[in-house]
Amino acid sequence: MRYLQLAGKYAVPVDILSSVVGLEYAAPKHADQLLNKNPISANFDFSSAYFVAIYAGLLVLLVAAAYWPGLGGPFVLDDFGSIAALGNRGGVVDWETFRAFVLGGTSGPTGRPVSLLTFLIDANNWPADAWPFKRTNLIVHCLNGALLGVLIQQILALLRYERRDVRCIAIAAAGIWLLHPFLVSTTLYVVQRMAQLSTLFCFAGLILYLRGRVLLPSNARRAYILMSVAIGVFGIVAMLAKENGILLPLLAGTIEVTVVASQREHLGKLNRYWCIAFILVPALVIAVYLGARIFSGSFFEVVPPRDFSLYERLLTQPRILFDYLQNWFLPKLYTTGVFQDHFIKSSGLIAPLTTLLSILAHTCIIALAIIKRHSWPIFALAALFFYCGHLLESTVMNLELYFEHRNYLASAFLFLPLLVALRRKVELRQFALLSLITCLLLAGFTRYSSGVWASWPGMVEASARKAPTSARAQAQYSVLLFNAGRHDESIEVLDRAIEIIPVSNPLLIANRLVTLCELNRLVAEEFDTQALLLSKTAYDARLLTLYTSLAVAVVAGKCPSVNTTQLIELFTTMLSVPVIVDKETLEYSQVQYLIGFSYVQDGQPQKAITAFTESLGARSGAGHAMQMAAVLASANYGVEALHFSDLALADLAVQPASVLNAASVSEADIRGFQETVRADIKALQDADMPRAEP
Repeated sequence: MRYLQLAGKYAVPVDILSSVVGLEYAAPKHADQLLNKNPISANFDFSSAYFVAIYAGLLVLLVAAAYWPGLGGPFVLDDFGSIAALGNRGGVVDWETFRAFVLGGTSGPTGRPVSLLTFLIDANNWPADAWPFKRTNLIVHCLNGALLGVLIQQILALLRYERRDVRCIAIAAAGIWLLHPFLVSTTLYVVQRMAQLSTLFCFAGLILYLRGRVLLPSNARRAYILMSVAIGVFGIVAMLAKENGILLPLLAGTIEVTVVASQREHLGKLNRYWCIAFILVPALVIAVYLGARIFSGSFFEVVPPRDFSLYERLLTQPRILFDYLQNWFLPKLYTTGVFQDHFIKSSGLIAPLTTLLSILAHTCIIALAIIKRHSWPIFALAALFFYCGHLLESTVMNLELYFEHRNYLASAFLFLPLLVALRRKVELRQFALLSLITCLLLAGFTRYSSGVWASWPGMVEASARKAPTSARAQAQYSVLLFNAGRHDESIEVLDRAIEIIPVSNPLLIANRLVTLCELNRLVAEEFDTQALLLSKTAYDARLLTLYTSLAVAVVAGKCPSVNTTQLIELFTTMLSVPVIVDKETLEYSQVQYLIGFSYVQDGQPQKAITAFTESLGARSGAGHAMQMAAVLASANYGVEALHFSDLALADLAVQPASVLNAASVSEADIRGFQETVRADIKALQDADMPRAEP
């Protein structure tokens, strides 16, 4: 409860926070700018700080209650890729392991050290309990809600709304954002703390920017110092949490051309050179970077592991943005959660037709926002902020098509125009009541969704039912059914998914082969047919574990109709796929590893060594070499295993584990492995020696 109280400590005193940022509420310039035209007859003063404190405190408690069931949920999917690195070197126990973890991230170009640093709040080793991580995510979410409330207060005050209206609208807008079920996956998916922290620093930077902007007419020097720190320092820190932080200058520019531009006579103009350096140049860098991807030679090519080109991704995003907006304004009890591969790509402007219609609709909204930015500044801000917030992840970056967390920052002001319009139509007491009802309704939705997140089986089953065309959800659901002993249902799920998903999916096909093999139902003819499909499909590097499981099942004799020769032929045929021909790709390295693994199980160590060597040539690394050594040692090929462990040592000598290149194994690990293997070799030799006659 101490952490919830801490969240309340930061989320409740909105009035205090607004005084800290130094914003003074200006009186409305014209009578028609008054939202509250009639005096309130009630004794309770809606503009009092007590009202703000009570309402905000209840809001934090409501958020905690809505999210509480999900805090007991497990780590999922990408959590293991980033957080499991806590245990790579025996835990974060000293300065070297601290630097290796915090500065050795691989989640993005920056490594996201700020986000990795915060994971140490919750654990310093692996495996770890997920509850503290999710608790911290919830605290960060509440802090973001508090900052958003302050930011909205600043914006409405700049637009010269009455003080009590500013407070009520800000609390209502922040409450809706905090309790919206579409943000559940961002808050309860531990690794998405990266998106949360980037948003936190963006909000803080925008608050400081507006503080400086208000000071500009009276104290230009101090104003430019504050604005420079807001854009420069907070932008860098936000970017080190997640690369979206680079959008901060553009988001500040969005506020400048909408809210500030509508009050230019009171706030004055920015210095041209400062504006160029801190807003226009960063915007130009982003534009050039994205434009370069459009004009790259691979813009129309499908590059694994994706099954779409950047061109197709760009065409698909307008439809996805409308899906985001639909989920925001028409909330659902539960979405597809972490399984977001159900969205069918657009292959042309009219394939499907909604692609062109979506593009035209978004163009009209953007054009209207730009044209009306002076007379409708809040609408313009909400619209342009949404599109700018999606500029990186929803355009031409080679990322997944769809993810809910991309709306965490972008959705900040979406409800604000509706709340302002509602306040114009109803009295303040009615507005507060309607806002409370809305928050309670959203809290109920979030509570339900959070309950689904409380267990992995619950998440998988709900997602599988929600998204029948999600290959990942269906594959995971099949595994759950298989592990529960419902074998026939498990196969039926895979068969149905293979039938309704429009393209051949290697994840489903490989899962089906493994399932049938485990049940001893896989016959040679069916294996050959499915193997032919797999070998012609672009290899997906994310399926290495699944293909390895297939090989292990075959070697273990669980499907006697299939032998290792057929397995080797499957993996060897994959090398003929054009994208794998390139011997410098991860795909080539993994396929060669699978070939080597199969040769080891087939009792052909020399051919295995050849394949493993090819694999290392494509992707070197001490951890990679030790994986091969372990496979050889497990099959009693000790001498060969020592050879690959020596290669691992050589790799460490050439590229020692450093701050930015933390190896997954240490020299001590390798030396210990070698001692064990040598002892096993000696034991086998001693066992083979003839014993002397007594």
